[in-house]
Amino acid sequence: MKMKSGVEQAICILIMLATQIEQRPIKSTILSKRLAVSDSYLKKVMRSLVVSGLVDSEAGKDGGFRLNRTPEEITMLHIYEAIEGTHSFVRPTNLAEKVFLRADKIRDKKQEVLEVFFDAEQQFKTRLKQYTLGSLLVEGSDRIGAADWESIDLSAEN
Repeated sequence: MKMKSGVEQAICILIMLATQIEQRPIKSTILSKRLAVSDSYLKKVMRSLVVSGLVDSEAGKDGGFRLNRTPEEITMLHIYEAIEGTHSFVRPTNLAEKVFLRADKIRDKKQEVLEVFFDAEQQFKTRLKQYTLGSLLVEGSDRIGAADWESIDLSAEN
């Protein structure tokens, strides 16, 4: 299984939105500069987050993106499914039936293998559901502080 890089980017974006001072909206240009990705690519990730209901988009001079839920309500499964989709990552191709002669035996074994993969997928998704964005914002007994992402100078960090 291979995840799109958009999943990691979405987590970083959501952390930025969650820590934005006074929950003010953040413009896509600020997010794309901070993540060092093109603004057009970032907008594709943002569209997925908006469509999934995790993020709200506000038009206008003072607009941008902000969280649509609290960090404690957003699970890693929500983020994963916003980017990867909700479909199963197990997709049989029926290739074995085309190669091996004993189709009845192949079907039985194929079903066994598929059950193992479906079970693994359910365990994966169950684990993602248990971990929230809010848990990423806590270090020991302290919550990570707010930032004004629009005023942070990237050149000063290098």
